[in-house]
Amino acid sequence: MLSKPETTSKQSPEAETEQLKRTTGIAFAAIFYFAAGIYYLAFPILTQDLTQVHLLTIGIVSIIAGYFLVKPHRLGLWLGLLLFPVHIVTPAFGFQAEFNVAGALTSPLDVIFLASLIVLIFFTSVAFLVLLDQRRNFMPSEAKSAKK
Repeated sequence: MLSKPETTSKQSPEAETEQLKRTTGIAFAAIFYFAAGIYYLAFPILTQDLTQVHLLTIGIVSIIAGYFLVKPHRLGLWLGLLLFPVHIVTPAFGFQAEFNVAGALTSPLDVIFLASLIVLIFFTSVAFLVLLDQRRNFMPSEAKSAKK
């Protein structure tokens, strides 16, 4: 009787689960999420108002997202994309609340705080666009070759 020859995989299991690529854009997003997480954690601590649990939570989740973006891991991509609306709305409401206070623009500390919120919103948008552009780097190479 004729039998089929056995086919063996020429790739090792390590090669099949190839390391996901980390680019400069992903590294930028990771650094941003670390910095934003520290910013969100520092604000309640500096103002000595630890009742702002939402800021502490955003800070912790941002640092976790930055950590997983350094790896690079898909969880980092998903957390980074899901944090985008939170990172836009939170500083926007903070800006509105601070700007509507009478005499807010007379204190240099208040002006620096408002400027930091604008910078935070700007870099949030840049990091979001970078993650959208680099999301293909979070797929293993087998999935990339199958799409082509």
